[in-house]
Amino acid sequence: MIFIRCIFSGLWLLFVAVVPIFSQEKPVAAILSFHNTSEKFYLDEVAKSFPTLLKTELAQTRSVVIVEREKLDAVLKEQDFVLSDLSEDKDKQAKVGNLIGADYVITGEVSEAEGRLRIDVAVTRISSGQVIAEKVTGPSRKNVNTMARLLANNIAYELSGEGKKIPSMKLGGAPVKEFAIATLVLGGGAYLAAQKTSDLRAAYRGTTDLAKMNARYKKADRWNKATISLQVGTAATAIGLVYAFIKNASSDREVLADMDLPEISNFAVAPYIDSKTSGLNLSFSF
Repeated sequence: MIFIRCIFSGLWLLFVAVVPIFSQEKPVAAILSFHNTSEKFYLDEVAKSFPTLLKTELAQTRSVVIVEREKLDAVLKEQDFVLSDLSEDKDKQAKVGNLIGADYVITGEVSEAEGRLRIDVAVTRISSGQVIAEKVTGPSRKNVNTMARLLANNIAYELSGEGKKIPSMKLGGAPVKEFAIATLVLGGGAYLAAQKTSDLRAAYRGTTDLAKMNARYKKADRWNKATISLQVGTAATAIGLVYAFIKNASSDREVLADMDLPEISNFAVAPYIDSKTSGLNLSFSF
């Protein structure tokens, strides 16, 4: 009987210890506006569309809860705020974040650096004003989906501690697989065609009948031309395969994250507002 009680007591202690781990709430984040800080007008579209891309990728990590845009729009309308004005106004960010129940607000800047598209993200903790900085660069605006995926992974790690930070993501680039398959197929065809040509030439040389000799010569000649064509095709695809490997190995075919960006702001002041109280949060970091 005492043994059974010990077992039940042990199970109960295990239950009490484990349940809080699974009941921990996920961090809640609201994605606000991104600004184009360059003089390149074509990056305006990237700044406009990137918050939606980042929201989708963050939601797919399942580590962070994202505030729905409808809820954000309702609060903005109620407070008579404009979304684009929030990217540089920390007071308004904190107020909106508290009203929508977010733990963090995410803003960003889009620019170009050294010929690469650059996106800087600031993740502000509303309760303290502490800011976590993340950055990603890519070859061009065509790679914004991969850039959003890399940023989402690293932001989710910073906020939840789940998974791990990733320094880069390879882009698909040149079709290595397709070139490899084409090289194998054409190379195999060239080998078989060469064997067929050799057999027909041997048959031609062993023929004494003039009519058969002429027919076999023409047939061997056709197979010889087919062999040459297949060999040329094999060489071309092999060159393409080497080029694809070299191109995909280049850093120009990567989306890169800056793993050494420090947390911003040694001192921060953020207003706190809820349904009953209001005040200021002061944050110091050393």
